Amino acid sequence: MNLVLLTEKELVDGLALEDARSVHLLNTVGLKVGASFHLGIKNARRGLAIITSTQPRLTFTVKFEDVVQKRFPLTIIVGLPRPQTAKKVLHDLASVGVDKIIFFDTEKGDAGYATSSLWKDGEWTEHIDKGAEQACSAHVPEVIRCATLTEALANIDAATWKVALDPYEASHALGEGTPAARRAVLAIGPERGWSAAERALLLKNNFDLRHLGDRILRVESAALAGSMIVLSQLKVWEKHRPLAP
Repeated sequence: MNLVLLTEKELVDGLALEDARSVHLLNTVGLKVGASFHLGIKNARRGLAIITSTQPRLTFTVKFEDVVQKRFPLTIIVGLPRPQTAKKVLHDLASVGVDKIIFFDTEKGDAGYATSSLWKDGEWTEHIDKGAEQACSAHVPEVIRCATLTEALANIDAATWKVALDPYEASHALGEGTPAARRAVLAIGPERGWSAAERALLLKNNFDLRHLGDRILRVESAALAGSMIVLSQLKVWEKHRPLAP
């Protein structure tokens, strides 16, 4: 954990000692009063926190950075995978810094994936929070669940570069050329691949089919590799700007 995410209320009230974040900072890391750690207000600011008290709650003062970290202009659409894979996708794409993740129930997918406990009671939020904390970022992607690919496509901006990974039908590799748009949507098929109807729908909605070579990647691998390539093509990378030590 390279940064601890909090809400505005927790910033004022501090954290209970039994909170997992307090346990990590005080017991695992071994911080004491006067020690510092990186803190972020979810989807807002990052700052350097100084511990002021460990009893009866963990409290701190914070000096926030002057420049707010940018949110990357990339939406990922992904066919709903098995829960264990979905956890990796949530964590890794939050670490990368994508703006939005849209999961949709696929024609070839297992119906049981949608009823997994991962999607009940907000369990999935734990994985995007951990991904953002790993990346020392306060930005957490918006996550949307859709019943169909048609519904997923209704949640994207038409004025974007739209590309879908398809190792079977694509004639060009992802990474070739420079997109004219400043935002992008990357669609990644389910574990069993796109159905004919889903592929036709993508083409109808002006998606460009691209591949990542002649290997068939796991969903989480394709999501991570594909998003990094697209972000590079969008030229969003900036020099690493660490928080003050």
